[in-house]
Amino acid sequence: MRKPSMHRGKRVDGRLEGALSLVAAAVFIGVGYFEIHDLYLLKHRGEVVSGTVLEESGGRTEYITVKYRTLAGETVTEDTSNYEDADPGDTIQVVYDPKKPSRMQAADFGFDYWIPGVILGLIAAGFLAYGIIGLWR
Repeated sequence: MRKPSMHRGKRVDGRLEGALSLVAAAVFIGVGYFEIHDLYLLKHRGEVVSGTVLEESGGRTEYITVKYRTLAGETVTEDTSNYEDADPGDTIQVVYDPKKPSRMQAADFGFDYWIPGVILGLIAAGFLAYGIIGLWR
């Protein structure tokens, strides 16, 4: 009777890790795409209105809750972590997408595509390389 080989088990584990790394790379590519897409839409078709900061969360990811009225007259209350400085009760400028008013951020935050592109792209590239190496072996 043949004994199971330890080498074979490591090979299977390496393939599994490689496959999981490729899935993680795809997830980071998807998240990066949607982050950049949202910024693109806000930059090119966003409308700016005043909003009132209702609350600020100081947890792991800081965010503010803002209430604003769109130019079409719809009242929206939404959270965003894309802001520079705001305290509850402050009036801030908000940029929102008129086709999807819940897509918003503080107008002072900016629309840099390269920050999420570079950060998420490097993470995705790392997972992609690790995944290819894991499957190659």
